[in-house]
Amino acid sequence: MMQPKMTKRHPINVADLRRGLGQRRIVEIDYLFDPVEVVSSRTTADPVTGSVVIESIERGVSIVGSVSFSWEGECRRCLDLVNGRSRVDIDEIFQSPAPADSDIIELTDNTLDLVPVVHDAIALALPLVPLCRADCQGPDPDRYPTKSAEQIEAERASERGQDPRWASLDELTFGE
Repeated sequence: MMQPKMTKRHPINVADLRRGLGQRRIVEIDYLFDPVEVVSSRTTADPVTGSVVIESIERGVSIVGSVSFSWEGECRRCLDLVNGRSRVDIDEIFQSPAPADSDIIELTDNTLDLVPVVHDAIALALPLVPLCRADCQGPDPDRYPTKSAEQIEAERASERGQDPRWASLDELTFGE
C-alpha cells in the first residue's frame, strides 16, 4: 500500500488533553492522499476533508468524527465513468498500553497520527462496484438483460425442479 500524502501532516500531541478525563479538542482534517483504489473505484485528487473530536478517556483518547472524499470508477454494467462524494464516520480509540488482540490503537508518546486511520476508513468506504444509476441496463440490454435477485432465484428453482422429498411442505398452511 502506498504511503498517503497529506497537505498538513503533523502528529497531534494529546498530552494536554490527557491531564483530565473528558477534555476535548476539535481537529480539522484536510489530507491529500495518493489515489486509494478498491476493485473498480478510486479516490480523486481532491483532498479528504472533515473534522474529528479527540476526547480524553482512561489510559488514552477517543476519536469521533467524519471525513468526506470524492471518488470515481466505472459503472459495473455499462462501464461509463461514475463519480460521487462519500462521507465516512471515524470512531477509534488510542490507548497506552493497547490490549493485545483488540482493535484499539497503541498510543505512543502522547501523539496521534490520524493519517492511517483516515486512509483505512476511506479505503473501506469506497464502493466496490459502482453503478451509474439504479436502472442502468448496460451496453446491450437486449442481449444482456438485467434481472433482480428474486427473478434469478425463481429461474434457478424452475430449472432445478423441486426435490420430491420436500413436496409435502407445499401443503402446509400457517395461521389463517
